[in-house]
Amino acid sequence: MRTQPAVEVEGPVEGARPPYGAPPAEVLAAHGYVCEEFRISGEAAAYAHPAGAPPSDDGRWTAEPVATGSYRTRLLVVRPADPAVFTGTVFLEWQNVSAGAEQPAPTAGEVYRGHAWVGVSAQIAGVYGSPSRLARASRRAPLLDADPERYAELLHPGEPACFDIFSAAAGAVGRHRSTAVDPLAGLPVARVVALGGSQSAMRLCAYANAIHPRQPLVDAFLLTVWEGRAPRLDADTDPMYRRTTVREDLGVPVLVLNSEFEVTATADLDLHDTSLRRVWEVTGTPHGTLRSFPPPAAGEWGPNPVSWRPVYEAALRAMHRWLAEDEPPLVQPRITLAGRPNPRIVRGEDGNAWGGIRLPELAVPVAEHRGRKGGTGSGPVFGGRRAYPDALVAQLYRSRAEYVELWEQAVDDAVAAGVVLPEDAGAMRARGAEVAATLPLP
Repeated sequence: MRTQPAVEVEGPVEGARPPYGAPPAEVLAAHGYVCEEFRISGEAAAYAHPAGAPPSDDGRWTAEPVATGSYRTRLLVVRPADPAVFTGTVFLEWQNVSAGAEQPAPTAGEVYRGHAWVGVSAQIAGVYGSPSRLARASRRAPLLDADPERYAELLHPGEPACFDIFSAAAGAVGRHRSTAVDPLAGLPVARVVALGGSQSAMRLCAYANAIHPRQPLVDAFLLTVWEGRAPRLDADTDPMYRRTTVREDLGVPVLVLNSEFEVTATADLDLHDTSLRRVWEVTGTPHGTLRSFPPPAAGEWGPNPVSWRPVYEAALRAMHRWLAEDEPPLVQPRITLAGRPNPRIVRGEDGNAWGGIRLPELAVPVAEHRGRKGGTGSGPVFGGRRAYPDALVAQLYRSRAEYVELWEQAVDDAVAAGVVLPEDAGAMRARGAEVAATLPLP
């Protein structure tokens, strides 16, 4: 078993401008939080799969170090200003770089209820950029382009080193951190939850399957909108993502939170709920949502605005309680599938999927919602929504008042199930009144 990677920490880093991706100062002040940036550096191992032991679909991967390279990257730390409110939980996020640049730090939600959040610049694209089509369409920039002066000294040896860089970050912010500079400013860290969404969830899956068993440095994994795949460890030479599950013998809690988009991709994997694993599937939600789009014409499909994000906020709290209070999240119903080997989602006469976690838009629907849908003027990852005809809405609901009552009951049910936070219920109830006001009902 390999020892924890040696890492040097420097900071907080000062600059003419705030760190790239940092929350606005007014957001931090409102929450009583601070944001600081640190450099971590050292020698990162690159891993490969041993001869005769290729990555398998059961997740029981093995890894061997094959080379090392120098790195110098960053940690973005968002933490409570008052140590007395700290819960002991650090959410360590593998920064997503699908758009050729890192996503910004969270600006609201569960993170700001006493936890700390640390973003890890683990991948080469976050530092240098990416030539991908999605990156070209993005308006965001990699670190070296966003602030050349601040990030001029960053160095990444190549994608196979990303796993060891993440391990170094985990060690630098964990319970047993021992660097001269402490990124958490002395906060008494009790647990570290590794987070990753979409492409980062695939990377984190490979990390969990192959690297975590060598040296456990995190206490839990939360994978979101994960498509049941992971890259080879030597991804520079073979970038193809491999179909795999998350191995069952990690010894730490794992929560997979998926939208409707991913459920057919993970259907044939061994992903049942266990004492240390939960899988939540949010019905009718797409992989991602567009911030704004023109409303479709009557009877036409448009992008799907229903988001799994409220459930994600609940998942963060669920992971904290699972670790801090030994309180596992409730098992949730899964989206109903039929057919093998090419499973399909079972839908009712109203066009919506059966089963799964049903937010109010699906519990009391006035439209069809698809997690995956082309022909909407946007990519399939943004799903589809098509409003019901007025006659069907009038057949389903007698009045706007009845609709609001049903919507509020759906919110209460979601809170009771632990998939919506009580703090978020008020805004969700208000949304019900806004929907009702648009309906062709008395």
